[in-house]
Amino acid sequence: MKYIYNLAFKMSISATIALILANLINVQFSSVAAVIAILSIQDTKKKALIIGRNRIFACIIAIFLSFMVYKVLGQNPITFGLFLLMFIPLTSRLRISEGMVPAVVLSTHLLVATDIGLYWIINELLIMIIGIGIASIANLFMPSLHSEFNKDKEYIEKSYKVILTKMSKSLLTCSVDRDEEKIIREIEKRLNESLERAYKISNNYLMKSNSYYLDYINMRKNQFDIIKKLRSHFEKFYMSFEQTYMISKFTKNVADQIKDENDCKELLENLEILKLGFKEMALPKTREEFENRAQLLQFLNDMEDLLRIKRNFVSTYNLYSSNN
Repeated sequence: MKYIYNLAFKMSISATIALILANLINVQFSSVAAVIAILSIQDTKKKALIIGRNRIFACIIAIFLSFMVYKVLGQNPITFGLFLLMFIPLTSRLRISEGMVPAVVLSTHLLVATDIGLYWIINELLIMIIGIGIASIANLFMPSLHSEFNKDKEYIEKSYKVILTKMSKSLLTCSVDRDEEKIIREIEKRLNESLERAYKISNNYLMKSNSYYLDYINMRKNQFDIIKKLRSHFEKFYMSFEQTYMISKFTKNVADQIKDENDCKELLENLEILKLGFKEMALPKTREEFENRAQLLQFLNDMEDLLRIKRNFVSTYNLYSSNN
């Protein structure tokens, strides 16, 4: 059953059925119906619907435009060129360029026809209907990517926890783990793969819009940018203060609560308490202390951005309202 979701399998089956059906009803140039079916197979339902619609419009326009041009000016290479001069800009203006190539192929059938009439118009319309129609049925069978997406979520959250936990330790040791760069590269790769999956899931909803999957990954990508900013601060940390230990403890607390169901409300409240506590502490005594303390404060501000990104995402979707 899983083969029905494979693009190559769907192209092969669609082309075969389109060719058989076209031959059964004695359509001329029946193999073109198979080619159109192949071209109309897509990887999401919404994309298939848009491209299928555009190809139908383009083919209808091409058939009737060809009929008028060839009937009035004759069937020769010059009139074919004139047809293209009118048709190609028209598809661009109407934003139906996806249908240009199969539509031009249908036009060439009229170009070489011995007598252009109703028969040939119907013939070309049947080629279009069979090719796009069979592909449209095949495009209804799309794989469910929800389980893979959930694995992506689990991996991303687990990796963020690992990175933030390492940061909480690095704050105290003023050093960065050797494998941290490797983890960062792996996260970035997985985020890009997850974004592609989220796009496909969102575009497989035809009757309603569902942008949750894309918004979730974009939220995590925005957090990832903040995580890279957080890491950059360690190039300038070289002293430890009481505030360092407090921020380290808070960072570990964030790492432990990085899960999807956390709305970050309590973490943001704790962060504000932490900031107020810093204001009441003694001022730095040296320039070096001042610069390092300022870097710690910027680290904390970036951590706040990390949490607010998640908080805003939760608020947008009104998720976990019992926690708010």
